[in-house]
Amino acid sequence: MSKEGEFNPLITFNKMTVDDQEMVMQWRALPSVTQYMVTDIEPDLDKQIAWFHKISNDPSCLYLIVQYNKIPIGVINLASIDTVNRRCTAGYYIGNLEYRSVGAIVPAYIYNYVFNDLKLNKIYGEVLEENTGVMHLHKLFGYETVGVMRQHVFKNNQFHNVVIMELRADEWAKQKKYQSYIPEIEL
Repeated sequence: MSKEGEFNPLITFNKMTVDDQEMVMQWRALPSVTQYMVTDIEPDLDKQIAWFHKISNDPSCLYLIVQYNKIPIGVINLASIDTVNRRCTAGYYIGNLEYRSVGAIVPAYIYNYVFNDLKLNKIYGEVLEENTGVMHLHKLFGYETVGVMRQHVFKNNQFHNVVIMELRADEWAKQKKYQSYIPEIEL
């Protein structure tokens, strides 16, 4: 772990590139990842690359490869970045299963980036109701549940509820133990 005021050089973030797409697609299609996603993908590299080109040209989103000790382990994204209303969505997953335990600390780095560097006021998102692990983690970071959309996603031949959660800058500022998690992001 890093000392107060230092970043952990073992966890870094690099802007996603076209060369990452086969790895990202393989991660995203893992049952342990996709079971908790609101959307599913079709494992098709041409479609994956087309998706990448679309998001790469969208100034309202940012997709990063999470690295641990320079080894790619997952993806984190900011989307619906709205600098007028100062909010965005965030999501992430660890696709390299060997490093799944690192996943619990990754969000703290991005929250500091969102609130301290981008100067946004709120991160909000949708979580499948059965993803209790992520909801618990979000609450540890200061998220609040602000609503539930009943039978909102049809997946695996059944409807799923989606929980709406948000983290505001003022609540994040109360999380003193995470303030030293300063991200090293290569854009």
